Amino acid sequence: MDSTLEDVPPRLRPTLRMLLKKCLDDERIRAVWLEGSLAQGSADDWSDIDIHLAVIQPENFAAIEWLASQVHLVLGDAIPGLSGSFICLTSDWIQIDLNVHSSESDFTSGVSRRTLLARGAPIQDIATTHSPRGQAFFPAQDIQIFLYFLGKTIASVHRGDLIALSRATSMMRDRLLVNLLLAENGIQSGTISKRIGQHLSDEQMQCLQGVPAFGLSELSIREAQQKLAGAYLARARKLAEKCGATWPLELEEATKHLWHRELRMSW
Repeated sequence: MDSTLEDVPPRLRPTLRMLLKKCLDDERIRAVWLEGSLAQGSADDWSDIDIHLAVIQPENFAAIEWLASQVHLVLGDAIPGLSGSFICLTSDWIQIDLNVHSSESDFTSGVSRRTLLARGAPIQDIATTHSPRGQAFFPAQDIQIFLYFLGKTIASVHRGDLIALSRATSMMRDRLLVNLLLAENGIQSGTISKRIGQHLSDEQMQCLQGVPAFGLSELSIREAQQKLAGAYLARARKLAEKCGATWPLELEEATKHLWHRELRMSW
C-alpha cells in the first residue's frame, strides 16, 4: 500500500489522500489503484485523478453517492458505454474519473497501474517502460486526405460557406499537420492523446505556430491554408524521400492546378 503520496502533485494530494482514507475505512473495497498520468509519473496539478476500485458486489455499490459523501461534487455522471465508469468534478474543479470493478476480476495484466491498497486481491503495479517513439514513417493516407481537403475547400469558397472552410482548415492543422510531425518522430498518433506538445521538438512547435490565426473571414482562412499547405507539403515530401515512399504526384498536381485556376493562389 502507498499511503504517503508525497510524489502526487500538491493540488491533487489532499483529495487523493482523503479518498484513500475513505477506501481504507470501507471493507467492501478490496483494492484501489491509479491509472493514467498519476500511474505513469507524468501528472501535474491539472491532471485527472483516474482512480479504480475493486469492490464486493459492485452492482450494489452506489459509486457517485459514495464519492459525494466525502467530497462536494458539482458533476457526477456515468460515462456512456463504459460500465462502472463515472466522470466527476469537485467544487474545486478537480476531475475524478471513478472506475468500479468486481473484486473477483483478474487484475494481473493491463495498462500502467499504481496500487494504493490491496486486501488480498491479485493487484500488481505495472509501470510504463516503453517510449512511443520509433522509426520515422510516411503517413500515406493522411497525405492524400490533406490534398483532398485542400481541393474540397474550393467548393466551400464558391459557396461562401465560411464555417465549413474554417472547420476544414482547423482539421488540416490540428490533426493532419500534428500527425505528420509525430510521424517524423516515429510516433503513431493513436498512441498519445494528451500533452502532444511534449513529443514535438522546438522546431516542430515553431512550424505549428507559423500557421497564421484565422477567423470567419475568407481572406484570413485562405492565408492560413496557403501557409499550412506550404509547410505541410514541404515536410511531407522530405519525409517521403527519407522513407523511400511513393509521392501522390498526380493528386498534388491536380490540386495545385485547381487552386491556381480558382483562387489565383499557389503554395
